[in-house]
Amino acid sequence: MDDDTALADGREPEVPTTPRTPCGERPVARARRARAQDLIERLLIEGRVRITDPDDDAVAEWRRVVNYAKRHGMEPAGRRIEKVPYGGPGLERHPAEGPQPNARSQRPKAGGGLVPVPGRLANHQVRRRFF
Repeated sequence: MDDDTALADGREPEVPTTPRTPCGERPVARARRARAQDLIERLLIEGRVRITDPDDDAVAEWRRVVNYAKRHGMEPAGRRIEKVPYGGPGLERHPAEGPQPNARSQRPKAGGGLVPVPGRLANHQVRRRFF
């Protein structure tokens, strides 16, 4: 027995009997990756994907699929997946140009340009309301 492999109380460390499956190879991840790839292919071919009358579970799954595609860099270069309402409860996904408007890369830089604000407002009428 090596001193390097022994635990503090002298026992040998337990070795797992079966190695764990990597997260990306688990059934849920594989299924989500396949759905994300299908969505990206459809967006590139059709230009938009419409989901008519989805229930809450379908909306949640579509959100997960889009998030998976975004997290794993599956969106087409220079484009992002946008969602817009379609026909009441429906959804429409389409590729939009440029980065996400709320992305960190779109935030103003520290020390960036200042917005000019006048020191005094002229020609401005204020309505006073008394309660």
